[in-house]
Amino acid sequence: MLAGGAGTRLSPLTSYVPKGMIPIGGKPFIDYVVSYLSNHGVKNIIMLLSDADSEVFRNHLDDGSKFGVNIGYNITPRMGTAAALREASSHVDGTFVVYYGDVFTDLDLSEMIRFHKSKGAMCTLALSTGVRIDYGVGRVDRDGRIEYFAEKPILPEYPVSIGVYVCEPRFLTYLSAGTDLAADILPQVIAKGEKVYGFLTKERHYDIGSFKQLDEAKDVLKPEKSRKKQSAVG
Repeated sequence: MLAGGAGTRLSPLTSYVPKGMIPIGGKPFIDYVVSYLSNHGVKNIIMLLSDADSEVFRNHLDDGSKFGVNIGYNITPRMGTAAALREASSHVDGTFVVYYGDVFTDLDLSEMIRFHKSKGAMCTLALSTGVRIDYGVGRVDRDGRIEYFAEKPILPEYPVSIGVYVCEPRFLTYLSAGTDLAADILPQVIAKGEKVYGFLTKERHYDIGSFKQLDEAKDVLKPEKSRKKQSAVG
């Protein structure tokens, strides 16, 4: 699990608490993520953390036993997602999941892993067809005339990565090609003709990378009683 980012867009909040430890619904965000992974049979988790924030995570998560999982730690200076994964590669001994620790989703991870194995893929990305674009989108013909426009549409023909990968160990051999998984590594892996698949889901994801997104995640993850009460008032 990649959870070592600085969370600069959530400053100054992240000056006091790491992004993944921000409380939502009475418990740290990271609790929802660990429970989600556990529910899909992922019982061995390596937290990829920065040395700046690792103590806070370790004090809270400990060895993972309270979640029914085994949690280990790989701690480095902040160096980018690909570099962090490369530094933790010694922990990999088979098919593994890469999960961005600032994301929550209802994606059927168990089905995604089965899909990955059925395709004999080296890497499979979770891609959502249900994410609304934050901007108005247009299409212009050769003469400059707008032939299509929609404000903040969902574009299922352009599915959005939600920060969950299933990979085989050979994927790790590409990690020296750059520091960022999405920007540097995946394009090169695809260009090399490796078997990279997309697992499509209608489920969207909620990350906490900005205050707007954090508020959305809080609304989704608020306790059930609170949601029902708010609905009744409305």
